[in-house]
Amino acid sequence: MHKEEKSNIKCKKSKINRSIQTFVSFIFVACAVLGLGRLGEAKGQVSDDSRGVVLGAHVARSSQEKDTLLPVETYFGNPAYASTEEQLKALQVTVNPEDKTAVFPDPLLRIGTVIRITRATPVTVVDGKTSMLYRTWTTTVKALFDEKKIDVGSDDSVSVKGDATLTLQMTITITRVQITHVTTREPIDYKTVNKDDPTLEKGVTKTQQQGKKGVRTKVFEVRRENGTEVSRTLKDNTVTQEPVEAIIIHGTKVVLLGEGIATWFGAPSLSAAHNSLPRGTKVLVTNVENGKSVTVTIIGGGIQGRAIIDLSPDAFKQLAPLGDGIMQVRLTKP
Repeated sequence: MHKEEKSNIKCKKSKINRSIQTFVSFIFVACAVLGLGRLGEAKGQVSDDSRGVVLGAHVARSSQEKDTLLPVETYFGNPAYASTEEQLKALQVTVNPEDKTAVFPDPLLRIGTVIRITRATPVTVVDGKTSMLYRTWTTTVKALFDEKKIDVGSDDSVSVKGDATLTLQMTITITRVQITHVTTREPIDYKTVNKDDPTLEKGVTKTQQQGKKGVRTKVFEVRRENGTEVSRTLKDNTVTQEPVEAIIIHGTKVVLLGEGIATWFGAPSLSAAHNSLPRGTKVLVTNVENGKSVTVTIIGGGIQGRAIIDLSPDAFKQLAPLGDGIMQVRLTKP
């Protein structure tokens, strides 16, 4: 046989082997896609009804499909790669830690692989001011919280009930509520009581009792939601210290400085002369006949005659006409 004929025979055999390999690959992939995994049992494969590989764990295909709320994703893994991770990377498919992945047949066979990804249910939890996306295989809100160790206080509120069934793209809002009691103290002004004392000279005052402010204590219940105060309710309002009133004594006793005749002379405004009272003394001069009064300041003495006080013209006019010249007056402490 010529060399050329031998070469042609080898080429034909190679083509036949490649065709057989392609046909076998097609049969395995078709079996995987159609769920006919039993064709691979004789070669040590796992069937559709048995447990498939899930990134190192195992999961039943039937469980995969019934537990998820999302459609099962199916991809064909390139036979050029001998691991599921490499095949998914080449496909640019991301698998979350909670997702389940089943493959058939084993990528090590290098005949192509059907990859089935079952996605965990995504649920967004807005916890106070923080938003977090969780993926879970649980079916109720309470189970999700237990799984993710999300604690809810007795005062906190949740937007859905604990036994509510999880749904796709569900958002659960937790409002963190803090109840505190705040105590404030406010001063209470004291009253001032004025009393007359007929034994004390008129114009004299003294403090019988010092005033002291009291204290009012208020207790508020403060409610904060996610750290922000939303209400403040008065729960208690008590006078914890009564105020002490101030007592001021005012003298009413009239001190008589004399009675007699008043005249007038050209003295400065509202001033007077008196022979015995010291300079600067204030004197209340009252006209005995009509009861009119005026207060003057003593500026000196030197009165001649029978008058006991000599008034400035303007002071005299407040008691009687200047033309009267004299009048009967009573002198007292103002």
